[in-house]
Amino acid sequence: MNTFYGQKMNRKFNHKYLCKSRSFRAVFRESEFNHVNFRGAIITSSSFKKCKFNGVEFLGTNLKRCNFEGAHFKNTIFVGALLEGCKFKNATFENVIFVNMNFENVKFLNLSNPQIKILKEYPKIVASVDLQTILDDLIGNRFISTYKVLHTSTKKINHLNLKILLETFSEENLIKGLEILKVKNTKDIYTVSSLINYLKRELCV
Repeated sequence: MNTFYGQKMNRKFNHKYLCKSRSFRAVFRESEFNHVNFRGAIITSSSFKKCKFNGVEFLGTNLKRCNFEGAHFKNTIFVGALLEGCKFKNATFENVIFVNMNFENVKFLNLSNPQIKILKEYPKIVASVDLQTILDDLIGNRFISTYKVLHTSTKKINHLNLKILLETFSEENLIKGLEILKVKNTKDIYTVSSLINYLKRELCV
């Protein structure tokens, strides 16, 4: 678990699993976060002014009273995150998804932005037999199952990420890519954006 209390920093965070990390009154001004998973983290009263978020996942993250003024979000996902008192003045968005969110007392967030997609409920995807088979085969793959990218538990599929994957790849290519991942990958995959990048490289698409 990473802890940032009252720290000031300007740095890059690349391919990190900061699950349940703690941050209070920290200043991350102009920092970059690439393919970082903040599942269950508590990050309150902190400043992310002019930060860049690419492929970041805020899953059940407590972000109360954080300042994202001038920040840029790309391929970023918020699921059930707490945004009460957050400020997004002059923030920009590119392919950002909010799922099951409460936007009360959130300031300067333009929800009509076409680059923002809002899902009021968690999606439900019915996988084909072939797709379900390879997903079942990957349940025990420690490089991806540990971080809940494809499964939220040993019995449940991560339907949101599966929806994103099927919007990015044809089902045929997705199955082919996951077969490659099963036998070839030896690196931890923390986010769906990291998985997408991996599959694109392996499939040459």
